[in-house]
Amino acid sequence: MCAYFPEGIREFLAVVEVHSFSKAAEQLNISRARVSQIISRLEKDLGVQLLYRSTRSLSLSPAGETFYQLARQGVNQLEHAVLSAQNAHSSIGGQIRINSVGGLFGEEILAPILIRFMNENPKVEIELSFSSTREDLIESQYDLVVRMGTLTNSNLIGRKLTSYTNYLVASTTYSDSMPKLNSPKDLLDHTLINGSVKRWSFTHISSKEKYELPVQGKLKCSNGHVVKLATLEGTGISRQPSYYVKQDIQSGRLIVLLPDWQLPDSDVTLLYPQSRNISLRVKALVHYLVEAFNIKAD
Repeated sequence: MCAYFPEGIREFLAVVEVHSFSKAAEQLNISRARVSQIISRLEKDLGVQLLYRSTRSLSLSPAGETFYQLARQGVNQLEHAVLSAQNAHSSIGGQIRINSVGGLFGEEILAPILIRFMNENPKVEIELSFSSTREDLIESQYDLVVRMGTLTNSNLIGRKLTSYTNYLVASTTYSDSMPKLNSPKDLLDHTLINGSVKRWSFTHISSKEKYELPVQGKLKCSNGHVVKLATLEGTGISRQPSYYVKQDIQSGRLIVLLPDWQLPDSDVTLLYPQSRNISLRVKALVHYLVEAFNIKAD
């Protein structure tokens, strides 16, 4: 029996992964109107609405979320098949230059995956930089950049690797002595510790009310280890991604504050220029990273 593969999957994946019809159109080198037309036809062919669209927002419907996950898995498997066929006739080798967010993520999550990739491909050399400066990917001649947070450059191809939940946390020492927190506004009366994120955005889980807090931290440091240490020592309240504080929350060393208010997740995205001819070794590493993070849990 022949499987049915509807047209428009590539365009749909692009729109979801760059969160924009316009950026997807630039990436695919077609007009925005054409992308919209293709996805509308895909929805008609499938008989379901995949995307909720408005002038200010774009989100997946429940059916769209399921379709995206399965379609992305299918495309990943096809890419793996293509790479496997190519690798059968050529050995992956040469240098790959990478710039990435550092700290615990770079050292304990990303680096081990890169080391495994090198061990499986002995002719590959990797130059890995954890510089805190946001490098210009094209000017600096990096092959790949790993970013965390909101992205704005539409001249780059982005592949989302994973997302991490962010928590508002304090130590039990600080929690026991602090005034009660009922809403994010109450944080103005508390001691805060902040890293690179200067404004904390909150959304109430039930009412969807939003509140944005400009953070004036008693301690300001872009190093996550330092922010976590200060929080554990009872210095104040901080915003932390799950990979820093999950075990401390489970052990009770840190307490999650304002559980009815949600902080936005931190997306981790792999970027590379769309105008550059991507080498086989870089394509192989892109696929390897995407597969590795699909397996990893938050």
